[in-house]
Amino acid sequence: MKFNDEHTGLIGLAIGAAVIGLVSERKAINRDNIVQEIERQGRNRGDGVEDDVFLKAAELVRKGV
Repeated sequence: MKFNDEHTGLIGLAIGAAVIGLVSERKAINRDNIVQEIERQGRNRGDGVEDDVFLKAAELVRKGV
């Protein structure tokens, strides 16, 4: 996958926000929980552009890339 710098930054922020969400909820930090949290946040914030960011973030974490 190739992204521009802005898109890559947004994906990184989505992953970071998911991890922070898990920490604040005192949940285990693992791949499955991170993917679930990214998807949850994406559903809550989705407006089209952000939907793509959250989908790509979840895909990257799921693949371990």
